[in-house]
Amino acid sequence: MKLKLRFSGRGGQGIKFVGSVLARIATAANYHTTLTVDYTPSVRGGPIFCDVILSTEPISYPFCDKDADVFIAIDQKGFKRASECVYEKTISIIDENTILDPEEIIQEGKIYRVPITRRADENKTPQSANIVSLGLLSQFLKESRIFELKDEYYEQVLNNMPKRFRAVNIQCYQLGQALCQEFIST
Repeated sequence: MKLKLRFSGRGGQGIKFVGSVLARIATAANYHTTLTVDYTPSVRGGPIFCDVILSTEPISYPFCDKDADVFIAIDQKGFKRASECVYEKTISIIDENTILDPEEIIQEGKIYRVPITRRADENKTPQSANIVSLGLLSQFLKESRIFELKDEYYEQVLNNMPKRFRAVNIQCYQLGQALCQEFIST
């Protein structure tokens, strides 16, 4: 069993952080995992994406070239640069507020348009759109049964975050789970 994911956005949105959190969750669940990050020299504000591969077997190639199972994009710049990972079986979860006309770039797979950044803004946590997307992903994986990562592993990692961030991250994670139930029917 293998799952290939790509998160994309712009520097400063915590794309690398959300990838590392997901990798820690998979490790807690005893899966093999890799995390690779790609970004431009203009780190803050420039396009960034990270690939996270989860597997029951050792991983020999740590990238999503044109074979991502799930692609999550929360910024236009990062979206354009990272969308090469999409193929006919990719499930793309696209922020409907920050990405314009995703269908012009993504010609294959299934696209879900979800207000990830708007919900983070409404919740007065705009810096946590990455954790909102993690919650959305966790609920999506649970409902679709694509890959099994039990709630207890997410909770274990989220509860071990620094105390000053813990409550807001758990709140944003739960907000993302609710978004999935509201906008994505699997």
